[in-house]
Amino acid sequence: MRRKKNITLNLAELAARLRAQVTGAADARDVTLSGICTLEEAGPTKLAFVAGDKYLGRAAASKAAAFLVTQQTVVPERPCLVVEHVWKAGLKALDIWYPDEHAPAGAHPSSVVSPAARLGAGVSVGPLAVIEEGAEIGEGAEIGAQCFVGRDARIGAGSLLHPGVRVLERVRVGRGVILHSGVVLGADGFGYEVIAGRGVKIPQVGTVVIEDEVEIGANTCIDRAFLTETRIGAGTKIDNLVQIAHNCRIGRSCGFAAQVGIAGSTKVGDGCIFWGQAGIKDNLTIGNRVVLMGQSAPTGDVRDGAVLVGSPARPLPEMARIFAAENKLPDMLKRLRALEKKAG
Repeated sequence: MRRKKNITLNLAELAARLRAQVTGAADARDVTLSGICTLEEAGPTKLAFVAGDKYLGRAAASKAAAFLVTQQTVVPERPCLVVEHVWKAGLKALDIWYPDEHAPAGAHPSSVVSPAARLGAGVSVGPLAVIEEGAEIGEGAEIGAQCFVGRDARIGAGSLLHPGVRVLERVRVGRGVILHSGVVLGADGFGYEVIAGRGVKIPQVGTVVIEDEVEIGANTCIDRAFLTETRIGAGTKIDNLVQIAHNCRIGRSCGFAAQVGIAGSTKVGDGCIFWGQAGIKDNLTIGNRVVLMGQSAPTGDVRDGAVLVGSPARPLPEMARIFAAENKLPDMLKRLRALEKKAG
């Protein structure tokens, strides 16, 4: 958890911490800073980021005391901290005013931790959390209030479970994983067969594997596999309200925006980006570095590097031509009616 610290620094002191160069008026090094804010809302003691030249107009109008910039985005005649990469330095600045505070080690008195569970050094277990027998919690992990970790589940070292996370039986979570409130890992896959005219549940006896450094947003659900595993590759970042069905295999370093839905047994390569509400039907193979724009829905396998738009999804250049043609339809209809009237 990050909390605001009441820390005041002058620009010279912050420059030393960030290894930045101070530019601006002669007295710029003495400018006092008490925190970070957006360009629009920053006041006379705040630092603001200028992450690209498209923000220079906003920066010129901003009331910020100083700006974190690169050589290409220096704000003329204003105090600036010049760095090689704004966000890399910005993260260090955030750590100064909003340090990451770890929960104290130990189990809260109201938590229920099985004597047969194994907790590493420095583990924190919050109020009303439940950790069942055979579960293993790695060193320094934080288990928030009202979390549930099921039988024989594993949580890797340094992982963070925000309040209300459910990690069901036999699910494996890697190191440095962040699970936001409401995440459910290992609910049954949606597997039924019609037998004698009724839907019969197919037991889902597989598991879910979340590799290292994955982050999963609030109320996202990842279902356990039928027999093997549903797997999320290392470094993948998943937004809120995403559904990933049973037996899916998601590659490394992917990014899925809110309300993406991936049906069962689909394979997704490395480095893919799916924008909001993209939907993928079952048993597809999506290549590496594929981009699906918002609400896109491919109907077949997708090659490496493709950028698709629409439902059914089509390559971006083709869809651009379709959109251009659609814009001409009202005029085409008007001319067609005129021709019909003339012919009649």
